[in-house]
Amino acid sequence: MAASDFLSYFSMKNMPFTTSIGTDFLYKNPLQNDVKQKLGLTVDSNSFALLTGRPGIGKSTALRLFTSSLNPDNYLIFYVSISNPTPRWLYTVPLEAMGVKPHIYVNDARRQFHQEIMIQKKTYNRKVIMIIDEAHLLTQSYHKYNQLEEIRFLLNGEDKYDSGSPLSLILAGQSEICDILNNEKCTAITQRIQYVCNLQPLKNEQIGPYITAHLRWAGVTEQLFSSESVTLLAELSEGIPRMLNKICLHSLNYAALKNARMVTPDIIELAAGNEVIEFMLKNGKLGTSD
Repeated sequence: MAASDFLSYFSMKNMPFTTSIGTDFLYKNPLQNDVKQKLGLTVDSNSFALLTGRPGIGKSTALRLFTSSLNPDNYLIFYVSISNPTPRWLYTVPLEAMGVKPHIYVNDARRQFHQEIMIQKKTYNRKVIMIIDEAHLLTQSYHKYNQLEEIRFLLNGEDKYDSGSPLSLILAGQSEICDILNNEKCTAITQRIQYVCNLQPLKNEQIGPYITAHLRWAGVTEQLFSSESVTLLAELSEGIPRMLNKICLHSLNYAALKNARMVTPDIIELAAGNEVIEFMLKNGKLGTSD
């Protein structure tokens, strides 16, 4: 069934259980509100925050929820991924975003970046926020400690005697990043982390409201998942939003194919067993070829 048929069958205006859900419709659990508050304090004080969690836990969603609440006239936000882990990359992305050609040497690019930050602050009265995502990939980098040291230089800026940070910094990644930060070589940077945000899986009682929020985004007012289905979804997904989204989406599709108006546990088990790779592997439905 095509996506358009799937939406039409359930009279949906938007596709639910995707990362593109409007921030006003996101399910906001107390932990997300706590993260948003800590990130707000980070920005207010030009300090350094660490955001961690398991894969699929909702780190990107938490960041999107937070940044969407900021007035773009007052804040300049840069997003850098560690997928290309070189110290110069930290400056290349924001400088190019500001229309500035980065210098070749990292020391020159760093000085150039700090100068541009001061222009944003003094000329436009804007605070600069840098989000460094996928930080756990540093575990795979031979130069991981050099990269972390460069992050420390970001915080120092051009002020003498380490007197203040020129920007707000959010380092986000899977929990493995903590293994690196726990190394003695990283003491100088860990001491600068002011706020720690560790996202946790949804609790069983939060699964139902989470599903309702996505259906509301889709324009559906009636409940499409039985209470027994919600219980099973909590068990299968282990409270991980990405996994929950996948199972829900395939279950809705299977329900439409069966001309069912309610998703029942048997539909969920069928959809998960046939469409969600984690369960297909577990059930031996994906074989290997020689």
